[in-house]
Amino acid sequence: MAATRCSPASTLAYDTLSDGMKKMLDGMIAVHSARRPYGTNAKRAMDPGPSSMKFNFTEDAHGEVEHPVIRTHAETGRKCLYVNRTFTLRFKDMTEEESTPLLDYLCQHAVRPEFTCRFRWKKNSIAFWDNRAVQHNAINDYHGERRVMHRVTIEGERPV
Repeated sequence: MAATRCSPASTLAYDTLSDGMKKMLDGMIAVHSARRPYGTNAKRAMDPGPSSMKFNFTEDAHGEVEHPVIRTHAETGRKCLYVNRTFTLRFKDMTEEESTPLLDYLCQHAVRPEFTCRFRWKKNSIAFWDNRAVQHNAINDYHGERRVMHRVTIEGERPV
């Protein structure tokens, strides 16, 4: 079994921000919600299409939580960019429309190719990643193939 080692992308994304951007983001709070992918009005809920996965679309997904835009990794002490296109709605005390330009910039910055790692699945592959420092993006590039996946998520600490 081959191992692929990837750098913590969110840390690299933070490290390469300008000093002015880091200063501006320091102390900012982002509002997150699961309503876009899992809420009752989620696109997938309206038009499910074919899928081997079962999704639950509920009102619970409309809840909001606040997290720092720049979080500190509990084990490494390194700062990480902690926003993403799927769950981050806006910045605290701002509207979604006001937040969009900066969120778009940060989300595009976070997925620059030099911050990414492409894991290539092979038979008996095992992948581990730390959601505190990496953004996961599943790509459906196995059309026509059976994929069996067992996922374990370890509950972590609240971002600070």
